[in-house]
Amino acid sequence: MKHKIFDNWGLKLGSVLFALILWLVVTNINDPTTSLRISNVKVKFLNTNVITDTGKVYEVEDGTDIVDTVTIRAPRSIIDSLGSENVYAEADFRNLTAANTVPITFGTNKYNSQLESIKGNFDSVQLTVETKQSKTLALSTVTSGAVNEGYMIGDITADENQIRISGPESLIDQVVRAEASVSVTGFTQDIITDADIVLMDAEGNTIRSSTITSNINSVRVKVEMLQTKRVGLNFTTTGVPADGYEATGTITCDPETILVAGKSSVLSSIESIDIDEPINITGQAGDMQVVIDVGKYLQNSIKLADSTFNGNVTVTVSIQEVTTRTLRLNASDIVWENVPEGYRVEIVDPEGSYNVSVRGLSQNLSVIDENGIQAVADLEGILEQEDRVGENYHVTLDFNYDGKPLKIASAVQVWFVLAET
Repeated sequence: MKHKIFDNWGLKLGSVLFALILWLVVTNINDPTTSLRISNVKVKFLNTNVITDTGKVYEVEDGTDIVDTVTIRAPRSIIDSLGSENVYAEADFRNLTAANTVPITFGTNKYNSQLESIKGNFDSVQLTVETKQSKTLALSTVTSGAVNEGYMIGDITADENQIRISGPESLIDQVVRAEASVSVTGFTQDIITDADIVLMDAEGNTIRSSTITSNINSVRVKVEMLQTKRVGLNFTTTGVPADGYEATGTITCDPETILVAGKSSVLSSIESIDIDEPINITGQAGDMQVVIDVGKYLQNSIKLADSTFNGNVTVTVSIQEVTTRTLRLNASDIVWENVPEGYRVEIVDPEGSYNVSVRGLSQNLSVIDENGIQAVADLEGILEQEDRVGENYHVTLDFNYDGKPLKIASAVQVWFVLAET
Protein backbone atom coordinates (compact mmCIF):
# COMPACT_ATOMS: atom_id res chain seq x y z
CA MET A 1 0.00 0.00 0.00
CA LYS A 2 2.89 2.32 0.83
CA HIS A 3 4.40 1.82 -2.57
CA LYS A 4 1.06 2.51 -4.26
CA ILE A 5 0.75 5.86 -2.47
CA PHE A 6 4.29 7.20 -2.84
CA ASP A 7 5.36 5.64 -6.11
CA ASN A 8 5.29 8.20 -8.94
CA TRP A 9 4.29 10.87 -6.50
CA GLY A 10 5.45 13.65 -8.81
CA LEU A 11 3.10 12.44 -11.50
CA LYS A 12 0.25 12.27 -9.06
CA LEU A 13 0.93 15.85 -7.71
CA GLY A 14 1.08 17.20 -11.22
CA SER A 15 -2.27 15.61 -11.98
CA VAL A 16 -3.85 17.37 -8.96
CA LEU A 17 -2.41 20.74 -9.93
CA PHE A 18 -3.55 20.30 -13.51
CA ALA A 19 -7.05 19.48 -12.33
CA LEU A 20 -7.13 22.58 -10.11
CA ILE A 21 -5.93 24.82 -12.91
CA LEU A 22 -8.46 23.29 -15.28
CA TRP A 23 -11.24 23.97 -12.73
CA LEU A 24 -10.21 27.60 -12.37
CA VAL A 25 -10.09 28.07 -16.13
CA VAL A 26 -13.54 26.56 -16.55
CA THR A 27 -14.95 28.62 -13.66
CA ASN A 28 -13.57 31.89 -15.03
CA ILE A 29 -14.92 31.14 -18.42
CA ASN A 30 -18.44 30.39 -17.16
CA ASP A 31 -18.66 32.96 -14.22
CA PRO A 32 -15.76 35.41 -14.41
CA THR A 33 -15.01 38.03 -11.69
CA THR A 34 -16.05 41.55 -12.66
CA SER A 35 -16.72 44.92 -11.00
CA LEU A 36 -19.67 47.23 -10.38
CA ARG A 37 -19.54 50.98 -9.57
CA ILE A 38 -22.31 52.62 -7.60
CA SER A 39 -22.39 56.45 -7.39
CA ASN A 40 -23.41 58.80 -4.60
CA VAL A 41 -23.96 56.37 -1.76
CA LYS A 42 -25.36 58.09 1.35
CA VAL A 43 -23.54 57.16 4.56
CA LYS A 44 -25.82 56.05 7.39
CA PHE A 45 -24.75 57.34 10.80
CA LEU A 46 -24.97 55.03 13.81
CA ASN A 47 -24.79 55.91 17.52
CA THR A 48 -24.55 59.68 16.98
CA ASN A 49 -25.48 60.13 20.63
CA VAL A 50 -21.82 59.44 21.40
CA ILE A 51 -21.35 63.12 20.50
CA THR A 52 -24.72 64.69 21.29
CA ASP A 53 -24.96 63.22 24.78
CA THR A 54 -21.89 65.23 25.77
CA GLY A 55 -23.52 68.57 24.92
CA LYS A 56 -21.76 68.86 21.58
CA VAL A 57 -22.88 68.99 17.97
CA TYR A 58 -21.20 67.84 14.77
CA GLU A 59 -21.14 68.91 11.16
CA VAL A 60 -19.95 66.84 8.22
CA GLU A 61 -17.08 68.40 6.29
CA ASP A 62 -16.47 68.38 2.54
CA GLY A 63 -19.53 66.27 1.76
CA THR A 64 -17.93 63.17 3.22
CA ASP A 65 -21.35 61.77 4.18
CA ILE A 66 -21.90 60.88 0.52
CA VAL A 67 -19.41 58.53 -1.12
CA ASP A 68 -18.92 59.44 -4.75
CA THR A 69 -18.09 55.94 -5.94
CA VAL A 70 -18.36 52.51 -4.33
CA THR A 71 -16.63 49.72 -6.30
CA ILE A 72 -17.68 46.08 -5.89
CA ARG A 73 -15.74 43.08 -7.23
CA ALA A 74 -17.53 39.70 -7.40
CA PRO A 75 -18.45 36.95 -9.86
CA ARG A 76 -20.61 38.14 -12.68
CA SER A 77 -23.55 36.08 -11.42
CA ILE A 78 -23.43 38.10 -8.18
CA ILE A 79 -22.77 41.48 -9.82
CA ASP A 80 -25.73 41.04 -12.16
CA SER A 81 -28.11 40.76 -9.22
CA LEU A 82 -26.87 43.87 -7.36
CA GLY A 83 -28.02 47.49 -7.71
CA SER A 84 -27.71 50.78 -5.86
CA GLU A 85 -30.52 49.74 -3.51
CA ASN A 86 -28.41 46.80 -2.31
CA VAL A 87 -25.34 48.81 -1.34
CA TYR A 88 -24.93 50.48 2.06
CA ALA A 89 -22.31 52.58 3.80
CA GLU A 90 -22.32 52.99 7.56
CA ALA A 91 -20.33 55.11 9.99
CA ASP A 92 -20.51 54.05 13.62
CA PHE A 93 -19.76 57.06 15.83
CA ARG A 94 -18.47 54.74 18.53
CA ASN A 95 -15.37 54.51 16.32
CA LEU A 96 -14.78 58.29 16.34
CA THR A 97 -11.05 59.06 16.20
CA ALA A 98 -9.10 61.84 17.86
CA ALA A 99 -8.93 63.52 14.44
CA ASN A 100 -12.76 63.62 14.38
CA THR A 101 -13.06 61.02 11.64
CA VAL A 102 -15.38 58.00 11.59
CA PRO A 103 -14.44 54.94 9.48
CA ILE A 104 -16.98 53.90 6.85
CA THR A 105 -18.05 50.28 6.54
CA PHE A 106 -19.31 49.18 3.11
CA GLY A 107 -21.46 46.14 2.33
CA THR A 108 -24.47 44.79 0.50
CA ASN A 109 -27.73 43.52 1.89
CA LYS A 110 -27.35 40.25 -0.06
CA TYR A 111 -24.43 38.08 -1.19
CA ASN A 112 -22.17 40.13 1.06
CA SER A 113 -20.06 37.09 2.01
CA GLN A 114 -19.57 36.19 -1.67
CA LEU A 115 -18.06 39.52 -2.64
CA GLU A 116 -14.41 39.58 -3.54
CA SER A 117 -14.13 43.21 -2.36
CA ILE A 118 -16.15 46.38 -1.79
CA LYS A 119 -14.66 49.81 -1.16
CA GLY A 120 -15.29 53.50 -1.72
CA ASN A 121 -13.15 56.22 -3.19
CA PHE A 122 -12.70 57.36 0.44
CA ASP A 123 -13.27 55.44 3.63
CA SER A 124 -14.06 57.87 6.46
CA VAL A 125 -16.42 60.68 7.37
CA GLN A 126 -14.72 63.92 8.40
CA LEU A 127 -16.49 65.85 11.18
CA THR A 128 -16.27 69.21 12.89
CA VAL A 129 -17.26 68.78 16.52
CA GLU A 130 -18.20 71.83 18.58
CA THR A 131 -19.88 72.77 21.82
CA LYS A 132 -23.67 73.17 21.44
CA GLN A 133 -24.99 76.70 22.06
CA SER A 134 -28.49 78.14 22.27
CA LYS A 135 -29.73 81.68 21.76
CA THR A 136 -33.09 83.51 21.87
CA LEU A 137 -33.66 86.23 19.26
CA ALA A 138 -36.37 88.81 18.69
CA LEU A 139 -38.31 87.90 15.54
CA SER A 140 -38.62 90.74 13.04
CA THR A 141 -41.29 90.90 10.34
CA VAL A 142 -40.47 92.71 7.10
CA THR A 143 -42.01 93.14 3.67
CA SER A 144 -40.58 92.95 0.18
CA GLY A 145 -41.80 94.06 -3.23
CA ALA A 146 -43.54 97.21 -4.44
CA VAL A 147 -46.86 98.42 -3.06
CA ASN A 148 -49.49 99.44 -5.62
CA GLU A 149 -49.83 103.18 -6.23
CA GLY A 150 -52.37 104.71 -3.86
CA TYR A 151 -51.67 102.17 -1.13
CA MET A 152 -49.22 101.74 1.72
CA ILE A 153 -48.33 99.17 4.36
CA GLY A 154 -49.99 99.61 7.75
CA ASP A 155 -49.36 97.52 10.84
CA ILE A 156 -47.42 94.24 10.56
CA THR A 157 -48.17 91.67 13.25
CA ALA A 158 -46.97 88.10 13.82
CA ASP A 159 -48.18 85.23 16.00
CA GLU A 160 -44.69 84.92 17.52
CA ASN A 161 -42.23 87.64 18.48
CA GLN A 162 -39.14 85.56 19.30
CA ILE A 163 -37.32 82.40 18.23
CA ARG A 164 -34.89 80.06 20.05
CA ILE A 165 -32.09 78.47 18.04
CA SER A 166 -29.45 75.86 18.88
CA GLY A 167 -26.39 74.62 17.05
CA PRO A 168 -22.60 74.82 16.77
CA GLU A 169 -21.14 77.62 18.81
CA SER A 170 -19.28 79.13 15.83
CA LEU A 171 -22.50 79.41 13.81
CA ILE A 172 -24.80 80.54 16.61
CA ASP A 173 -22.38 83.36 17.47
CA GLN A 174 -22.78 84.67 13.90
CA VAL A 175 -26.58 84.85 14.05
CA VAL A 176 -27.71 88.34 15.14
CA ARG A 177 -31.11 88.62 13.47
CA ALA A 178 -34.13 86.46 12.69
CA GLU A 179 -36.77 87.77 10.31
CA ALA A 180 -39.83 86.66 8.39
CA SER A 181 -40.45 88.37 5.05
CA VAL A 182 -43.77 88.80 3.23
CA SER A 183 -44.09 89.95 -0.40
CA VAL A 184 -46.66 92.74 -0.86
CA THR A 185 -46.44 93.11 -4.64
CA GLY A 186 -49.86 93.49 -6.22
CA PHE A 187 -51.88 93.37 -2.99
CA THR A 188 -54.58 95.93 -2.11
CA GLN A 189 -56.19 93.95 0.73
CA ASP A 190 -54.77 92.72 4.04
CA ILE A 191 -52.33 89.79 3.71
CA ILE A 192 -52.38 86.82 6.09
CA THR A 193 -49.75 84.18 5.35
CA ASP A 194 -47.17 81.80 6.83
CA ALA A 195 -43.67 83.19 6.29
CA ASP A 196 -40.42 81.22 6.56
CA ILE A 197 -37.95 82.47 9.17
CA VAL A 198 -34.46 83.39 7.92
CA LEU A 199 -31.39 83.72 10.14
CA MET A 200 -28.91 86.49 9.30
CA ASP A 201 -25.47 87.70 10.36
CA ALA A 202 -24.43 91.26 11.18
CA GLU A 203 -23.92 92.10 7.51
CA GLY A 204 -27.34 90.83 6.48
CA ASN A 205 -26.09 87.60 4.93
CA THR A 206 -28.33 84.55 5.27
CA ILE A 207 -27.02 81.74 7.49
CA ARG A 208 -28.19 78.27 6.50
CA SER A 209 -27.04 75.03 8.13
CA SER A 210 -28.68 71.71 8.84
CA THR A 211 -26.88 71.74 12.20
CA ILE A 212 -28.95 74.71 13.42
CA THR A 213 -32.29 73.81 14.93
CA SER A 214 -35.06 76.15 16.08
CA ASN A 215 -38.30 75.91 17.98
CA ILE A 216 -40.19 77.35 14.97
CA ASN A 217 -39.34 77.51 11.27
CA SER A 218 -42.20 79.74 10.09
CA VAL A 219 -44.64 82.23 11.57
CA ARG A 220 -48.11 83.50 10.64
CA VAL A 221 -47.91 87.17 9.65
CA LYS A 222 -50.65 89.73 9.00
CA VAL A 223 -49.80 92.75 6.83
CA GLU A 224 -52.34 95.58 6.87
CA MET A 225 -52.83 97.30 3.49
CA LEU A 226 -54.10 100.90 3.64
CA GLN A 227 -55.35 103.26 0.96
CA THR A 228 -53.75 106.73 0.78
CA LYS A 229 -55.34 110.12 0.15
CA ARG A 230 -54.17 113.75 0.11
CA VAL A 231 -56.33 116.04 2.27
CA GLY A 232 -56.39 119.67 3.38
CA LEU A 233 -56.24 121.11 6.92
CA ASN A 234 -58.73 123.37 8.72
CA PHE A 235 -57.63 125.73 11.52
CA THR A 236 -59.50 128.10 13.86
CA THR A 237 -58.43 130.96 16.13
CA THR A 238 -59.35 132.23 19.57
CA GLY A 239 -58.64 135.49 21.38
CA VAL A 240 -58.33 139.12 20.24
CA PRO A 241 -55.24 140.67 18.60
CA ALA A 242 -53.50 143.72 20.01
CA ASP A 243 -55.40 147.02 20.01
CA GLY A 244 -55.42 148.43 16.51
CA TYR A 245 -55.02 145.02 14.85
CA GLU A 246 -57.45 142.53 13.44
CA ALA A 247 -57.31 138.99 12.05
CA THR A 248 -58.01 138.96 8.31
CA GLY A 249 -59.57 135.50 8.46
CA THR A 250 -56.84 134.09 6.23
CA ILE A 251 -54.95 131.09 7.66
CA THR A 252 -52.35 129.32 5.57
CA CYS A 253 -50.11 126.35 6.28
CA ASP A 254 -47.02 124.75 4.81
CA PRO A 255 -47.46 122.12 3.50
CA GLU A 256 -50.99 122.96 2.35
CA THR A 257 -52.06 119.30 2.26
CA ILE A 258 -50.90 116.07 3.88
CA LEU A 259 -50.95 112.45 2.74
CA VAL A 260 -52.91 110.16 5.06
CA ALA A 261 -53.73 106.47 5.00
CA GLY A 262 -56.58 104.35 6.24
CA LYS A 263 -59.25 101.90 5.18
CA SER A 264 -61.06 103.00 2.01
CA SER A 265 -64.39 103.00 3.85
CA VAL A 266 -63.01 105.64 6.24
CA LEU A 267 -61.11 107.79 3.72
CA SER A 268 -64.06 108.07 1.33
CA SER A 269 -65.84 110.49 3.68
CA ILE A 270 -62.80 112.64 4.52
CA GLU A 271 -61.71 115.62 2.42
CA SER A 272 -59.93 117.59 5.13
CA ILE A 273 -58.71 117.30 8.71
CA ASP A 274 -60.07 119.63 11.40
CA ILE A 275 -57.49 120.78 13.93
CA ASP A 276 -59.63 120.94 17.06
CA GLU A 277 -57.31 123.10 19.16
CA PRO A 278 -57.70 126.79 18.15
CA ILE A 279 -54.70 129.07 17.72
CA ASN A 280 -54.60 131.76 20.41
CA ILE A 281 -53.97 135.14 18.74
CA THR A 282 -54.45 137.22 21.90
CA GLY A 283 -52.28 140.36 21.86
CA GLN A 284 -50.74 139.68 18.46
CA ALA A 285 -49.63 142.71 16.45
CA GLY A 286 -48.99 141.36 12.96
CA ASP A 287 -48.97 137.90 11.39
CA MET A 288 -48.66 135.00 13.81
CA GLN A 289 -46.74 131.84 12.90
CA VAL A 290 -46.87 128.58 14.83
CA VAL A 291 -45.78 124.97 14.26
CA ILE A 292 -48.50 122.36 14.85
CA ASP A 293 -48.13 118.58 14.95
CA VAL A 294 -51.20 117.52 12.96
CA GLY A 295 -50.53 113.85 13.71
CA LYS A 296 -52.06 114.38 17.16
CA TYR A 297 -55.40 115.29 15.61
CA LEU A 298 -55.86 112.27 13.34
CA GLN A 299 -58.52 109.69 14.08
CA ASN A 300 -57.29 106.36 15.41
CA SER A 301 -58.15 104.72 12.09
CA ILE A 302 -56.07 107.22 10.07
CA LYS A 303 -52.31 107.69 10.03
CA LEU A 304 -49.70 109.76 8.23
CA ALA A 305 -48.70 108.09 4.98
CA ASP A 306 -45.47 109.92 4.06
CA SER A 307 -42.47 108.43 5.85
CA THR A 308 -40.45 111.61 5.17
CA PHE A 309 -43.05 113.83 6.89
CA ASN A 310 -42.90 114.15 10.71
CA GLY A 311 -46.38 115.65 11.03
CA ASN A 312 -45.32 119.25 11.73
CA VAL A 313 -46.88 122.02 9.62
CA THR A 314 -46.12 125.74 9.79
CA VAL A 315 -49.35 127.72 10.21
CA THR A 316 -49.57 131.48 9.51
CA VAL A 317 -52.50 133.54 10.80
CA SER A 318 -52.81 136.83 8.93
CA ILE A 319 -53.19 139.80 11.30
CA GLN A 320 -53.13 143.36 9.97
CA GLU A 321 -53.29 146.84 11.41
CA VAL A 322 -56.73 148.42 11.44
CA THR A 323 -57.30 151.65 9.42
CA THR A 324 -60.21 154.09 9.06
CA ARG A 325 -62.10 155.50 6.10
CA THR A 326 -64.45 158.46 6.24
CA LEU A 327 -67.67 158.19 4.26
CA ARG A 328 -70.51 160.67 3.75
CA LEU A 329 -74.06 159.71 4.75
CA ASN A 330 -77.13 161.67 3.74
CA ALA A 331 -79.77 162.06 6.38
CA SER A 332 -82.36 161.00 3.87
CA ASP A 333 -80.71 157.55 3.67
CA ILE A 334 -81.35 156.76 7.32
CA VAL A 335 -83.76 153.91 7.88
CA TRP A 336 -86.03 154.57 10.87
CA GLU A 337 -87.31 151.59 12.75
CA ASN A 338 -89.85 151.25 15.60
CA VAL A 339 -91.11 154.83 15.24
CA PRO A 340 -93.82 155.32 17.92
CA GLU A 341 -97.34 155.04 16.56
CA GLY A 342 -98.89 158.41 15.75
CA TYR A 343 -95.56 160.18 15.32
CA ARG A 344 -93.19 161.06 12.56
CA VAL A 345 -89.47 161.90 12.67
CA GLU A 346 -88.14 165.36 11.87
CA ILE A 347 -84.31 165.62 11.89
CA VAL A 348 -82.92 168.61 13.77
CA ASP A 349 -79.48 168.54 12.08
CA PRO A 350 -79.42 171.49 9.68
CA GLU A 351 -76.67 170.07 7.44
CA GLY A 352 -78.66 167.02 6.34
CA SER A 353 -75.58 164.76 6.13
CA TYR A 354 -73.06 163.06 8.40
CA ASN A 355 -69.40 161.99 8.28
CA VAL A 356 -69.02 158.35 9.14
CA SER A 357 -65.55 156.99 10.08
CA VAL A 358 -65.52 153.28 9.29
CA ARG A 359 -62.89 151.20 11.04
CA GLY A 360 -61.40 147.95 9.65
CA LEU A 361 -58.81 146.31 7.47
CA SER A 362 -57.71 148.29 4.47
CA GLN A 363 -58.51 145.40 2.13
CA ASN A 364 -62.10 145.42 3.36
CA LEU A 365 -62.56 149.17 3.51
CA SER A 366 -61.30 149.70 -0.03
CA VAL A 367 -64.19 147.80 -1.57
CA ILE A 368 -66.97 149.66 0.30
CA ASP A 369 -69.28 151.74 -1.89
CA GLU A 370 -70.66 154.51 0.31
CA ASN A 371 -73.93 154.39 -1.60
CA GLY A 372 -74.36 150.83 -0.38
CA ILE A 373 -74.06 151.69 3.31
CA GLN A 374 -77.24 151.31 5.32
CA ALA A 375 -77.74 153.43 8.45
CA VAL A 376 -80.39 152.25 10.90
CA ALA A 377 -81.98 154.26 13.67
CA ASP A 378 -83.89 152.08 16.11
CA LEU A 379 -86.40 154.12 18.15
CA GLU A 380 -87.53 151.25 20.37
CA GLY A 381 -88.51 152.87 23.77
CA ILE A 382 -87.52 156.33 22.55
CA LEU A 383 -90.44 158.04 24.33
CA GLU A 384 -88.91 157.08 27.70
CA GLN A 385 -85.52 158.64 26.84
CA GLU A 386 -84.42 160.62 29.90
CA ASP A 387 -81.47 162.53 28.48
CA ARG A 388 -83.36 164.26 25.67
CA VAL A 389 -83.05 168.05 25.43
CA GLY A 390 -86.48 169.54 25.54
CA GLU A 391 -88.44 168.07 22.69
CA ASN A 392 -85.24 166.91 20.97
CA TYR A 393 -84.46 163.22 21.05
CA HIS A 394 -81.21 161.54 19.93
CA VAL A 395 -80.34 158.09 18.58
CA THR A 396 -77.04 156.34 17.77
CA LEU A 397 -76.98 154.91 14.27
CA ASP A 398 -76.06 151.34 13.43
CA PHE A 399 -74.31 150.78 10.11
CA ASN A 400 -74.04 147.75 7.86
CA TYR A 401 -72.80 147.02 4.41
CA ASP A 402 -73.75 144.10 2.22
CA GLY A 403 -75.69 142.62 5.12
CA LYS A 404 -72.72 142.75 7.50
CA PRO A 405 -72.27 145.22 10.40
CA LEU A 406 -69.60 147.90 10.08
CA LYS A 407 -67.25 148.94 12.85
CA ILE A 408 -67.46 152.69 13.44
CA ALA A 409 -64.51 154.65 14.79
CA SER A 410 -66.79 157.09 16.61
CA ALA A 411 -70.50 156.91 17.25
CA VAL A 412 -72.80 158.92 15.01
CA GLN A 413 -75.75 160.51 16.81
CA VAL A 414 -78.73 162.04 15.13
CA TRP A 415 -80.99 164.59 16.87
CA PHE A 416 -84.64 164.72 15.96
CA VAL A 417 -88.08 165.59 17.17
CA LEU A 418 -91.23 163.48 17.12
CA ALA A 419 -94.07 165.30 15.53
CA GLU A 420 -97.60 164.09 15.78
CA THR A 421 -99.07 162.89 12.55
